[in-house]
Amino acid sequence: KFLAISLIALLLVTAYADAEVEAEAENEVESESEVQTEAKIDHYMHKLSELINGLLKCHKHPGHCPKCQHKKKWHDLGISGRDVGVSPDGKIFILGLRWHVFKYIGAKKWKKFTRVGRRITVDSNNFPWVSGHSGKIHQYNKRWLLKKGKAWDIGFGGGKIWVVGTDSKLGGFGIYKYLGNNKWHKVGGGATDIAVGPNGLPWVVNNHQRIFKSNGKGGFIKMPGRAKDIGIGPRGDVWIIGANHLVYKWTGKTWTKKYGGRGWRIAVGPNGPVIIGKNSH
Repeated sequence: KFLAISLIALLLVTAYADAEVEAEAENEVESESEVQTEAKIDHYMHKLSELINGLLKCHKHPGHCPKCQHKKKWHDLGISGRDVGVSPDGKIFILGLRWHVFKYIGAKKWKKFTRVGRRITVDSNNFPWVSGHSGKIHQYNKRWLLKKGKAWDIGFGGGKIWVVGTDSKLGGFGIYKYLGNNKWHKVGGGATDIAVGPNGLPWVVNNHQRIFKSNGKGGFIKMPGRAKDIGIGPRGDVWIIGANHLVYKWTGKTWTKKYGGRGWRIAVGPNGPVIIGKNSH
């Protein structure tokens, strides 16, 4: 009964938050009281999600089960979210449950930005890039700078920004490389999710959860397996959230399951993957 009540409460709060997303999507100005109020909402939503997580992980021992703590492989960073990005030197940014940008400052503490978005990545200057719900692209550099073009997903690696656009293609949407000065170069293929390696070349996932990597010549090579999201670390290690929500790492020949746990979104830094857990999404 307690689990059912908790689940209903979380669904109601999330539905309320989602109902305001469209109205907030392009709003960059909030009063201090509004920011504080929303920060409290994010905090309590995370606590509720965390409690439900504990119940779901161990149905035989309800609550935060001491008998199961030794099985935990992931470090809780104190917040729930929608998407995550990690810079090459390990700075973590997320989009919270109400889609706002947050930066991790350590000890489960986060700095909140007024910008909201649908997908996020972080460049080598530790500046986040966000694609909004309308597709608009913004880069943060002391203030939010609007970039030309639109994106469904966005990724950074090897000094290069790549996006999955909003123009329909077989497999999802068009794939573009940022050339600077608000110019984009389109390559072949279609995708819904993208990550970029330290060589500046992308791997993508399409709308059938198929995985492809760039051949460096404007085309893509089909890889084994299926994924819901993909991330690449600064040393070239490739990770996915599989179609079953489990976490896998590419060995060079196949995908190997890692760490346990289930997720929705993934990004990879120098210390390994950071995920949005399946029950915190």
